[in-house]
Amino acid sequence: MVYTLLGMSEQALQNESITRKPGAFEKRIHEIDFIRGLLIGLVVMDHLFCFLMIFSQGWKGGAGIYKVTSFYWNHDVRQIVRFLALIGFCFVSGVSTAFSKNNWIRAAQMLAIAAILAVVSNLGTMFLAKPLNLSTLSINFNIIAVLAWSTLFYCFFQKGGWRVVIIGVLVMFLLSWFLYPHLVSYVEEKELVVHIPALFRPTYPDSNADWLPLFPFIFFFFAGAYFSELFYLPERKSLIKKRGNWERPLCFMGRHSLIIYGVHVIVIIGVLSLLNIFLGK
Repeated sequence: MVYTLLGMSEQALQNESITRKPGAFEKRIHEIDFIRGLLIGLVVMDHLFCFLMIFSQGWKGGAGIYKVTSFYWNHDVRQIVRFLALIGFCFVSGVSTAFSKNNWIRAAQMLAIAAILAVVSNLGTMFLAKPLNLSTLSINFNIIAVLAWSTLFYCFFQKGGWRVVIIGVLVMFLLSWFLYPHLVSYVEEKELVVHIPALFRPTYPDSNADWLPLFPFIFFFFAGAYFSELFYLPERKSLIKKRGNWERPLCFMGRHSLIIYGVHVIVIIGVLSLLNIFLGK
């Protein structure tokens, strides 16, 4: 009845649905986008709570916000969820990277983004951290850098199929849980941290919440790529049936997670800085 009032017959509506080209939600493996969207949502929430905790200390009536956000930020559950979310991010990124045929370009693009984030965030620390009452804004090696280097190393294994990829998984496992811990002990004993590139630093001198070591997270990336080789390639079909349109927002976030990651902190700080003008003591 509604469509008739709009001047569309039921037959015309059916024809339109048949001829309409499927969008990204229909063509892509939706559970990968869904999980990645959920994870990037957790990242945004985590950073939002962090900056709310910092800014609310200078707001009139901000004690309640500070109490809630500081409770969240300092709770042990957050540390567990954060670690699991990072594992999930690396695993899902490995799954989706296995689909791509131009991972050299993808790795170069992400390395460029990681470098830009490092330069811009360090400039932010120099000129904005003090006015915003922040100790640092620096992002010198984080999840984007981990995924970029993981993708780059994966390029050397991808063409060999699942048999070669499993070798990569075993190599990264040995590096992450055997060689790397010995490197950590040696570096800390010899106090050589400042002489090791950030890529291989076991600890970071000016550590912040976004800094990540490459190991062991590269192992979870390779594990995701191996999972993809076994269960998604070559058919590239979803393993889980779509549940409905309510998945679309998270899938959209998952498809654009890199953009969201790159801009969300800027947006959060910008909005809270404006609020600071009106709510500041």
